[in-house]
Amino acid sequence: MVNWGNHLKQKAFHPKKRLGQNFLYDPAIARRIVEAADLSPDQVVVELGCGKGILTKPLSEKRVRLIAIEVDRDLYTDLAAYFETLEPREQAVGVELLNTDFTKLSITGLLTSRGFERCVLFGNIPYYLTREVLFSFLVDEFEMIGAAYLMVQREVGERIVSPPGSRVYGITSVILQTLYDVRSLFRVAAGSFFPKPKVGSMVLEFKQLDDLPIEPGELKGLLSLVKNLFQQRRKTIHNTIKKFYALSEPELTEIQNTAGVELNRRPEELGKEQFIELSRAVAEVTAA
Repeated sequence: MVNWGNHLKQKAFHPKKRLGQNFLYDPAIARRIVEAADLSPDQVVVELGCGKGILTKPLSEKRVRLIAIEVDRDLYTDLAAYFETLEPREQAVGVELLNTDFTKLSITGLLTSRGFERCVLFGNIPYYLTREVLFSFLVDEFEMIGAAYLMVQREVGERIVSPPGSRVYGITSVILQTLYDVRSLFRVAAGSFFPKPKVGSMVLEFKQLDDLPIEPGELKGLLSLVKNLFQQRRKTIHNTIKKFYALSEPELTEIQNTAGVELNRRPEELGKEQFIELSRAVAEVTAA
């Protein structure tokens, strides 16, 4: 039986700074992430950036349909070699390795071309790509994501799970909490990575809500409203939407009455439900 740790150490590898490579090397943490997902056999899992495979191996052992994506050719080759050395009785079910840049992929295209409808997303992604992953995949393609388990910078994680009224509550908090039940699973110290980053990390769980409070067609308008309000977070809602949407005072009064939201408040005071009602009211008035 192939020893995973020995296999990965057989070939010297120098992290590439241009790819933002910081590798989790503690298998106990990796298994803790995988176990938190409570995966069922034949579920479809997409792993973004498998690196040295610290998550790939325990995921494959869950007998899932795994699509593991790695842009680094050396890492991809090493990981492919590992799976090729497995004996038939050890072979994982449906592991597909892709040597490509996941930022250039569509999750929708990836899944539908293989006959899949939804996936569970995993990733210990480079932190400079966090925002792109959150919005390109978890928001723009949310209908394809049943759940996600992502390692993020601790500061970003705290922002995402923060409640209204928090000083770090903002765009990602509102939008992601509108689509998912988001919770922090645990923190991970910088010393669990190589090379050691300058920041701590956090593992977040995203589970798509059974009853979404918003229709897919409303998401674009909500996202635009929330972005504009938080980009002017020191201003009142009244002043921001008046300027951005070129609204008259009677129209603003109508929006306030329809949404049931006092427009003299600031955006960090509103919960996701209030943002949704405000977005609907703005859409109604601006469409008239």
